Amino acid sequence: MNNQGESSVTNSLLFAALTVCAAVPASAANLLNNGSFETPDIVGTNIYHLYNPGSTEITGWTVLGGQVHNTPDTYLGLKASDGRQWIDLTGITGYNKGLRSDAVDTAIGKVYTLSFDVGNYLPFGFSTLGMSINGGNEQTFTNLSLASTATSPMNWAHFSLDWLADASTAQFSFLGRANGALSNDLGIGLDNVYFAEKQTTSGTIPEPQTTALMAAGLIGIAALLPRRQHLQS
Repeated sequence: MNNQGESSVTNSLLFAALTVCAAVPASAANLLNNGSFETPDIVGTNIYHLYNPGSTEITGWTVLGGQVHNTPDTYLGLKASDGRQWIDLTGITGYNKGLRSDAVDTAIGKVYTLSFDVGNYLPFGFSTLGMSINGGNEQTFTNLSLASTATSPMNWAHFSLDWLADASTAQFSFLGRANGALSNDLGIGLDNVYFAEKQTTSGTIPEPQTTALMAAGLIGIAALLPRRQHLQS
């Protein structure tokens, strides 16, 4: 993973560190609508669907910068990381295109976890996307795995970070980025976007004061490490 703009990280992005998935129990509901892009359902069409800038046809999301396409797993066996559909941020080809989520309510001072998967379509190489919260500083995330799977030419890497809410709402933007030689312009996958109030393994919410102390030791970590997912049929 290539994490740029280290010096621009504010207290809103407290932990540029690996967060363990077990830290957010399955019972914590996703605050984002349609985080796995299953609506509209296009599986039966066996082909990707293109959406123009400004479109809100993908429930819970607005298209930014240029065309993107929703891709069903029935198209060329390109498996999603969660569910049966995923977003290609390149559209047909290109960079600087993507999605912005609808705003969700947050409580200032509470800690939330954001996670998402970045997909490589293996013939095309690595993929990089940029993510920002409420239009703030962007961080980039790269899937550096070219490992193949037996069931799909897609390869997914999972990323997770914590956010100390400094606003009463949150919107997330994801854009495909060139990132030098570390990204292709033909297939940058996004799937399984999840956002919820952070919970510990015991199910309790950490106090902001405790979180701030933890952040003091973590804020200097230079890179997020992806947990790669190899999909099964």
